[in-house]
Amino acid sequence: MKNLSMEVISFALPIIFMLHDFEEIIMVDVWQRKYKKLLEISASKPFAHWVSTDSGAVAVLIEFLILLAVSLISIFFQKYLIWYGVFFVFIIHFIIHYILSFRFHHYTPGVTTAAVFMPLCLFILYDCTRQLPYGIGTLVITCFVSLSIFILFFKWLTKMIQTFGKWLSLYASKEK
Repeated sequence: MKNLSMEVISFALPIIFMLHDFEEIIMVDVWQRKYKKLLEISASKPFAHWVSTDSGAVAVLIEFLILLAVSLISIFFQKYLIWYGVFFVFIIHFIIHYILSFRFHHYTPGVTTAAVFMPLCLFILYDCTRQLPYGIGTLVITCFVSLSIFILFFKWLTKMIQTFGKWLSLYASKEK
């Protein structure tokens, strides 16, 4: 393992993701209750797909396992191109939180940790761009492909949150 710093940096992705998503998991339900009337009339409806904390947590678990797998596989094979693209998408995800709050004109869950972690994430991306042996064209293409895959994955995952909720309700309704 010749690049210790990339090995350490690779774990930033699942760690920062979980710290960020703890804010979402903790705040979405109370935030939706607090802004219920405003959300009903608002053109922007952040977290409309989040039907319950438990079903949302299942989605977060799936995302976390994917990010952890990407990090571990990158470390094992000492190839960080896919990790770089996924980390780029994570930064875009932070920008989306800013846009959601701006359009909603109030706090939205996740925007606080997005603001706190954005400078660190930008520094990590910059440092990795300098460290990794890939040209800028390769990195840009990787970021574009990663973003495209993420958009499709996120659409699927947001639809699945309702299914996760049904599965959890079914489990709760079955007697011993």
